[in-house]
Amino acid sequence: MIVGITIGAVAEALLLCEKGGADPAKVRQAIGGGFAESRILQLHGERMVARDFAPRGRMTVQLKDMRNALDTAQSMGFDAPITAALERLYADGVAHGDGELDHSGLFVELARRNGMAG
Repeated sequence: MIVGITIGAVAEALLLCEKGGADPAKVRQAIGGGFAESRILQLHGERMVARDFAPRGRMTVQLKDMRNALDTAQSMGFDAPITAALERLYADGVAHGDGELDHSGLFVELARRNGMAG
């Protein structure tokens, strides 16, 4: 849940900045070290900036993990709407043919939704 959701947050933030005209590499550097700093921002954020989605952890595996988390939550009667929203985004990316990309390739799905080159 944490990895999948955080990848989504980093991708969405970097794309928003890029859409607004900012250099995502500079944005990533500027927010590093503050409260936004994370291993995901460091590693996956760099992959997003470089558009390097060579598979390390695949989108299909992240989708499986999100679905396992949702199944566990449901079995406990726990509502996990943030995980559900990200599960849908990963599922859409896989459906669009991006399943073999690195899970940071969620960036590609979010770019597609916003009419931007992933």
